[in-house]
Amino acid sequence: MDLEFIELELDWPSEIGLFELKNYILSKLIDYGEPLRWAITSLNTHSEKKIQIITIEAVLIINQAKGKDINPDLNY
Repeated sequence: MDLEFIELELDWPSEIGLFELKNYILSKLIDYGEPLRWAITSLNTHSEKKIQIITIEAVLIINQAKGKDINPDLNY
């Protein structure tokens, strides 16, 4: 078992409300490992495209035995 730090940019779809955002973020993080700790570190609004981009920093538990490994392109 290893710990990995990642920084991830996610589109925040307009149909996902503020109260649903936590579950949305967790559903994206689980693709890379089990979230131990995470935070939203920035929010950028692109008015011409009407989308918001959120930046997430996370520490993930990576279980090597199950074959789950992090994408090395996401490591900073």
